[in-house]
Amino acid sequence: MKRIMLITLLIIAFSLNAEIINSAFTPELLMPSIINMNNLTINHSMSFSSSISSNSQSAYESVYTNHLNYNFNSKLNLKVDLNFINYGSATYQGGIEFDGNHDNTSKVLPNFQLNYNPSENMSFTIEFRQYNSPFERNGLFD
Repeated sequence: MKRIMLITLLIIAFSLNAEIINSAFTPELLMPSIINMNNLTINHSMSFSSSISSNSQSAYESVYTNHLNYNFNSKLNLKVDLNFINYGSATYQGGIEFDGNHDNTSKVLPNFQLNYNPSENMSFTIEFRQYNSPFERNGLFD
């Protein structure tokens, strides 16, 4: 009889414990109320470029960017770009052979922009950039 009571109590305790755990980890609890996830958009982009010169030198750059955009309200938004960049150079040996110049470098370069539009004809922008994509440098998307 004691074993049956003990097993019954353990089953009740585990089921109550599971309900407490499930109700404790709701999205409202995990995400602070200051951040409304419906106002956040996340996009990704990736690019790779390489070049070779007539003197057998080559260069490459690959970029993965995570674009975050958060709208606090209709007048204030924040844009953050996290650029994961890898670049370096090599010497062309012939055929498909390249000899690396041991200058392969990886960096994370953030950009951010805070936009405030108090009225239709007025806007304030605070911007910090450490990296411009090759497309922005060449003016392809202006």
